[in-house]
Amino acid sequence: MVQILRMVSAVLLVISLFVTTDFAVNLAGALVPELQDGIPYHSVLQSWFGLLEGSLTTRADFFQAFAVSAWISFVLFAWNMALTVVSWLQKK
Repeated sequence: MVQILRMVSAVLLVISLFVTTDFAVNLAGALVPELQDGIPYHSVLQSWFGLLEGSLTTRADFFQAFAVSAWISFVLFAWNMALTVVSWLQKK
């Protein structure tokens, strides 16, 4: 049971890290106006899946999306580490 939970948690962590990285690139693009050329910056997730479509308009919005995503990634990382420790202790 713990192994299945670890695999699901690992997949969720990878997805979360992808989203966090995408939002970090968006934030970097929003912080450098020369990269935009007057065109609003859109992420890979926005263009492919419509994630947060139309809600990322200011730098603060980009930062907020990145901050929430980073915290979710951190919690998932901590959860994965806890599951690893539990699995390791069960083997002993």
